[in-house]
Amino acid sequence: MKAGPRQLRKRLGGLIHDLRNRHGWTQEELAGEIRKAGFDRCKRSLLSQIEVGAASLRSEEVYYLRKVFGESFEREFWNPYYHRKTGEAEDLPQGGQS
Repeated sequence: MKAGPRQLRKRLGGLIHDLRNRHGWTQEELAGEIRKAGFDRCKRSLLSQIEVGAASLRSEEVYYLRKVFGESFEREFWNPYYHRKTGEAEDLPQGGQS
């Protein structure tokens, strides 16, 4: 079963929440970092909606998250078999199917 837009928004929001907590940032602090990176419309209220999957991001806005969080953002979001708790990547199932 493919992930739809709602599932992807929730996954992205959960990842942003996890990474923000790992950096020890409040939503206001992260919103400030994202604005510094170039995403001018990012405010704490929008970030809150993004973290719970209620708001979506344009692809160019995801770029600014990569600038703030670096490689870990990309690796964790695009690898569905990455375990956030352990930081270990798991091999893909045989045949590339989940």
